[in-house]
Amino acid sequence: MRFEPEDFIVEEIPLYEPTGVGTHTFFAIRKRGLTTFEAIKHIAGVLTVNPNDIGYAGLKDKHALTTQVLSVHGITPERILKIDLSDIEILWASGHGHKLRVGHLRGNRFEIILRDIPLIHIPIIKDRMLRFQSEGVPNRFGDQRFGNKQDTHLIGKALVKKDWKTLVNYIRTDSFPIKAGERLLQDDPDKMEKVIRSIPHRMRRLYLSAYQAYLFNRILDMRLQNLGRLCDGDVAIKHINNAPFLVKDASKEQSRADTFEISPSGPIFGYKMRQPVGKIQEMEDSLLKSEGLRHDAFRKVAGIRLAGTRRPLRMKLEFHKVEKVDEGIRLYFSLPVGCYATVVLSELYNYLDG
Repeated sequence: MRFEPEDFIVEEIPLYEPTGVGTHTFFAIRKRGLTTFEAIKHIAGVLTVNPNDIGYAGLKDKHALTTQVLSVHGITPERILKIDLSDIEILWASGHGHKLRVGHLRGNRFEIILRDIPLIHIPIIKDRMLRFQSEGVPNRFGDQRFGNKQDTHLIGKALVKKDWKTLVNYIRTDSFPIKAGERLLQDDPDKMEKVIRSIPHRMRRLYLSAYQAYLFNRILDMRLQNLGRLCDGDVAIKHINNAPFLVKDASKEQSRADTFEISPSGPIFGYKMRQPVGKIQEMEDSLLKSEGLRHDAFRKVAGIRLAGTRRPLRMKLEFHKVEKVDEGIRLYFSLPVGCYATVVLSELYNYLDG
């Protein structure tokens, strides 16, 4: 699947609106051909602030036309509205009482043009999307989570395992003193962690979250045939509020899963993660063992504590419509925060090809 940015339109659904009063300014941008971090870097340069001072609720894909909200402290809305950058449009700006934080997001709306599917498939696409809405879609982390080279999870794994030799072999960026790292590997490996912490905090967290995502995908693949089927010992997630609870009797709870009120979950490994019991725990522990890890390996990694959480094995999709347009077929749907439209499209194309 290849898309032009205008073929893939994403709009954030905010968790709340700014109050209009406060020392922080919330502002919406529409960007084209830029990652969220690249857009933040450009905006920070214009405002002469540290990029870390700009808050965001979620990351948006580079290869799309995306709308999202950012925040900055101590800069007036009027100054924000004067920003003039190519590929970034400022839509509005308003005051608020605190910084926008990661996760302060309800979900995302998507408008996607499918150029390579015959128009006669529109009824089939509608039926399949309605089925996705009722049964769910595998809540896989998409390929974009793992970087352009599909290796960010391997860097994260090296961080968790303190495998500095592998890490040095992977990282080739201006922000990391690679020559110093290579010398320390030979002269004093015990001091390597101090050098590793010179990698920007956002990048270290990105690598680690990619490894957590990779492990989740591994568990999802093990349970792929029965994503909506609860097991005794599962940690189920309530979709209305993302609250986890231990399933003691799957037969009594299954009806709630059948109506999509709840779903079984997989691990985002961390030291505070809610643990399943029984066979589900054995499955997850076995995966960690195959990676040469234990749960406490995530307690503190390169200065970052990984608390961990649970993630539903299936995503709850809201289908809006599908229609013929001059360019092909336009598909409209919404997803909860953290879910990937590319995964939905992959499942759709696999079904049509099958």
